[in-house]
Order: sequence, then structure tokens, then C-alpha cells
Amino acid sequence: MPDNRPNTISESDHLQRFMFEELDIRGALARLDDAWAAVRDAQSYPEPVQRLLGEMLTATALLASIVKVKGTLTVQATGDGPLAAVMAECRDRSQLRGIARIRDEAAFTTDSVAQGGPAEGTAALGKGLITITIRPELGDRAGEAYQGIVPMDGCSLAEALEGYFVQSEQIPTRIWLAADEGRTAGLLIQALPPELARFDHAEHQREEDFGRISLLAGTVSASELKDLPGQQLLSRLFFEETLSLQPSENLQFSCSCSHERTREALRAMPLDELEQIIKEDGDIRMTCQFCHAEYRFDGIDVAAVHAQSPPSSDPLH
Repeated sequence: MPDNRPNTISESDHLQRFMFEELDIRGALARLDDAWAAVRDAQSYPEPVQRLLGEMLTATALLASIVKVKGTLTVQATGDGPLAAVMAECRDRSQLRGIARIRDEAAFTTDSVAQGGPAEGTAALGKGLITITIRPELGDRAGEAYQGIVPMDGCSLAEALEGYFVQSEQIPTRIWLAADEGRTAGLLIQALPPELARFDHAEHQREEDFGRISLLAGTVSASELKDLPGQQLLSRLFFEETLSLQPSENLQFSCSCSHERTREALRAMPLDELEQIIKEDGDIRMTCQFCHAEYRFDGIDVAAVHAQSPPSSDPLH
């Protein structure tokens, strides 16, 4: 059972990393309440899309917890189905935001779902890709990004992300996700990469250990994942194992939009088009789709933006 009892697990907006003391296996447990509410309430999504976005948000927090590089991790699933994309990002392992893009609203109506429409899991995305991007931070600037792209397999987001690790990283990884209107939660179990292994175990022993732990973790239900106190959940799943718990880490909704970043986006637009908008509307108004913050620019702002030197490229904006 888990040791390090003083490191009690928060039950709201947190991430808890843990290690199997006698195995080369690590794990993470995440739960989101207020952060999920902020993302959920920023847009009006059909229930199946909302649930998938909640799972993506939690999965991104889990994956960010196993990345040692400081910076931003972005996870995106795109496809040719009625749901065009679902995306979430985690900055500094703690600051989350996410969004979904719907291609065909009609596919998510009550009648469509009743007729067996593609409204559940990754079926709503159709045939597509899973993309994971890691953008390190180097002081005041972003470093060179690493990006992995694989075909999306599996009926659920958890299965699709597990497939990513099989195809791209070759690191045994299992993920369990659950989301409803009030809370999202997730559990990740991963074998340590060979360079981080602490024990001189044969490969077949490592595979057997991971298979056993995966079977134990797989007994978790969605309600347990969301509602059972974290330490109690880990004790129930791994009652014969010794776990060391790292200090719980807070998670929160945070948008990286700003007036300056929005000005940079204007610089990519032709000056004559901007001037025409101002002539017709009086000013330019741009709204962040992640948090609904509104930024306004008048003719003086636009002239000043285009008088500056060209901006450096930023693939996120």
C-alpha cells in the first residue's frame, strides 16, 4: 500500500505522481473540478463532445507530469468526422486550457444520436491523427519544439493515446479516463524508460510486472476514478504493492492569450484589410476562444502594429 502518509492527496484540481518502490513503473492520478468548469463553461458543447474534451484535458495533465522538460505540452486529436478536433495544453505542468472544434453540429443532435450517429468517443472524430507537441521554454523564449504524430486508433481517447506510445515512443503505457459535467479524472501507469530503470530486471520480468499492474489498475471504475478519495483508490488498486507518493501538485485553468499576442496576430493580416474593417465597424474586436477575453484595436493601434518589425514565428498563435 502507499507509504509516505504525510503526502495526503488533494481531491480537487490536483495531480499526484507516484512510484512503485519495487518495480520500474511510475504512475499519476489527476482530478479536475474548477479547472474543468472554466474550460467547460467557455463554450457550449454537446454532451459527447464535452465529455471527450474533459478526458483530453485530464490526459494532457497526466502526460505533462511525465515530461521532464519545462514548457508547454499540447495534445490534439483531429479527424474527418463531425468533430474536427479536440485539443488541450498544459503549461509548466499546472496551467491548463482546452477547446473542441465541431464540423457538423447536426451529428450531435438528440435525433442523430438516437439513430446511432457517431457521437461517442473517438468515433466522433472519424479517421484521424493524434499529435503531441512539446515546446520547451528557454528563459524568456520558446525552444525548438518536438512533435510526434501517429494515426488515431481505438474507440476511446485513452486507447488512442496508448496507441500513440506504442507507435511513437515504444514505452508501455496505460491510461484510464472519466469525465462528467462536474469532474474529470484520470490514471496513468507507465513503465520507466530503460535509461531510467532502477532495477536489473530481465525484459520478460519487466513485461510481466507491467502486465500485472495494468490488470490491477484496469479494475477501476469510472465512478471510483472520479469520486473515491485518491489515497483510498490507490490502496484499493495496489494493496499488495509499496508506493511512494510525491507531493501533490495543483492544477488550474489558465489562458496564455494577451493583448500583445493578439497584436502579433494582427500583424499577419494585410493592412488594407484591417483598415477596411475599422472603416466599417469602427474598431477591430478579437475574442479568445479559450477564455472569451476580448481585445479591441483602433486605427492608431493597427498603424502602430504594422509599423513594427515582423514578429518571430510562434506555432501556438
